[in-house]
Amino acid sequence: MCTSTKRGLPRRRGTGAGMGAVVLGALGALGALGALGALAVIGGGVALGCSAVSERQAAPEGGAGKSAQAATSAAPSGSTGAGASAGEAASTAGAEVVPVAMRATSATAQASAGAMAAVGGEPAGAGAGAAGQGAAGQGAVGQGAVGQGAAGQGAAGAGAARTPGGAGAGATSAGDAFYEGIEKGASTPRPEDGPYARFFAALRDLEQGRRKSHVRVMWLGDSHGASDFWSGALRSELQKKFGVAGPGFVHLGYSAYRHDGVKHGVGGKWRMRPKGPSTSVKTGDGVFGLGGILFIPEGGSMAQLSLTEPVPTAKATFDVCYRLTAPQDQVQVTVTGLPPVMVKATPDEPPGAVRHLVLTGDATATLSVSVAGGVPELCGAVIEADAKERPGVVLDTLGINGARFGTPLAWNEASWAAELARRAPSLVVLEYGTNEAGDFAANPAMYGRQMTQVLARIRRVHPEVECLALAPTDRNDTPDRTPLVRDAIKDAARTNGCGFWDTYERMGGKGSISAWGREKPPRAAKDGVHLASRGYRELGTKLAEDVLRGYRP
Repeated sequence: MCTSTKRGLPRRRGTGAGMGAVVLGALGALGALGALGALAVIGGGVALGCSAVSERQAAPEGGAGKSAQAATSAAPSGSTGAGASAGEAASTAGAEVVPVAMRATSATAQASAGAMAAVGGEPAGAGAGAAGQGAAGQGAVGQGAVGQGAAGQGAAGAGAARTPGGAGAGATSAGDAFYEGIEKGASTPRPEDGPYARFFAALRDLEQGRRKSHVRVMWLGDSHGASDFWSGALRSELQKKFGVAGPGFVHLGYSAYRHDGVKHGVGGKWRMRPKGPSTSVKTGDGVFGLGGILFIPEGGSMAQLSLTEPVPTAKATFDVCYRLTAPQDQVQVTVTGLPPVMVKATPDEPPGAVRHLVLTGDATATLSVSVAGGVPELCGAVIEADAKERPGVVLDTLGINGARFGTPLAWNEASWAAELARRAPSLVVLEYGTNEAGDFAANPAMYGRQMTQVLARIRRVHPEVECLALAPTDRNDTPDRTPLVRDAIKDAARTNGCGFWDTYERMGGKGSISAWGREKPPRAAKDGVHLASRGYRELGTKLAEDVLRGYRP
C-alpha cells in the first residue's frame, strides 16, 4: 500500500541556503544486480544525463534538414575517459546560442550553490565499488540551468544570459516556471494530501487548466526502473489522467536500451564513462550529469531518436546534452525539417563544461546526432511536447543497472544540482534497495542515512519537492535481509516526509518472486531477482492507483 508517513505538510530538512557539503560514509557493496543479467532478463535499458552550465537554444528558420538515416546497433564498450573542468563554450551554425551559466532557478538554490562553491563544491564520495555492477546510466536534461560549474565549481549569483554575436534572449528555465507558478497564484497545497500535497497541487492546476508548464516526475533507481517497464507504467497512468507530454529523458548512443514510446537507433562504436556507472566510489571528477553516465562516440558514429507514441501537440522540444573536452570536438545535431546545427568549442569559452542545445521542431521529427570531429561526449536528450500548446506530465526514467543509494552520492554535487534544476521535478521517486539487500554484510541503518543524504542534495536545489520511496522487491537469495532493508527505507521516508510504497508487501512478501516466476505467463524472471515485463507493468499500475487514491480535484 502507499503509506502517508506524515500528517499535514512535511517538514523540509536540510534546505538551508548555507548548508555545507555532506560527507559520506564508506559503503561496502556486494551482490549488485549486474547489467548483463538484467539486460538478458528484461531487455535492458537505462538513462543517462549531463550537468548544465550553459545552454544553446536554437530555432532556425527555413531550410529543410536531411532526413535521418537508419542507424544500426552496436554494443558500447567501457571507457574511463578523463574528466574536464568547467568553462566550455560552443558555436552554432544557423541557430541562436544562449549560454546561461551562473544562473539559479530560485534564491534558495542560488545561495546553496554559493555555499557548495565555498567548501569546494563536492562532498567526498566514498565507499567500495559494487560487485557485478551493470553497464548503464541515467540522467535528465531540460530547459534552463542552475549554472553550477563542473568539477566542483559552484555558481555565484544569477548571471545575465548572453549570446555570441549579440543575438538571442535568455532562456526561461524549468525551475523558473516552477517557482513562477507558485508566485502567480497556483493552488495552495492541502494538508490532508500529506507527503504528496505539493505534487497534487501541481496536478490539480494542470487538470483545471491553470498551469502552463509540464508537471515533471523524476525516477531515480536501479535496474528495476532502468528498463522503463515499471516507471513507464506509472508514466502512462499519470499521462492518461493529466495529459501526455512526451517521454522525457532518453539515452543517446546506448544500443542495449529500451524506453516506452521511443524508437532509437545507434550506429558505429560507442564507449561509456564511467565504465561502471553504478559504483558508489567517486570516479574522475564525478561530472557525469544528472544520471551518472556519458556516452562517447567514435568517428562516424551516430544516434537517432523518434517518438512511437504521439504527443497531442504539433511541435516538440528536443534538448540535446553534450560535453566537449577538446578544441577539436564537434557535434552535428539535426531535427527533420530543420537545418543541421553544428556545435563546437570557441576560443573565448574553452571546452570542458556540459552544455545543451534546445531545438523546436515537428513532433513527428527524427532527432539525429553525429560526430563531426574529435571525441565529444553525449549525455542524452529530452523530448517533450510543446507546453505552450498543451502542458502535461513528463516522467524521467533515471535507472542504472546495479545502482544503490550510494551511487548518486558519488557524483559531483554542484554539477548534478545544475541538471536537477533544469528538470525541476514536482515529485522524485527513489527506487533502490534490492541491491542493498544483496549485501552479505547488509547495513540497513547506513542505507537509511544514504537515502537522507540523497534527499538533502535534491532539496538544496528544490526545497519543496515531494518524494516517494519504494521498498525493494522480493528476491530469492535474500529472504531475511530484504525486510530489514525495507524497514530502513520506510523509516527514512517517515523521517524525511516522503511517501512510502511497500513493493515487497504488494508482491506478496517472502517467497512471492518464486510464485510469480512459476505463473504462466510468468511475472518474474528466472534469476529470482528481476521481474518480467508483465510483473513490472502490474507494479506500475498498482503504484499509480495507490498514490492517486487520495487525490481530489
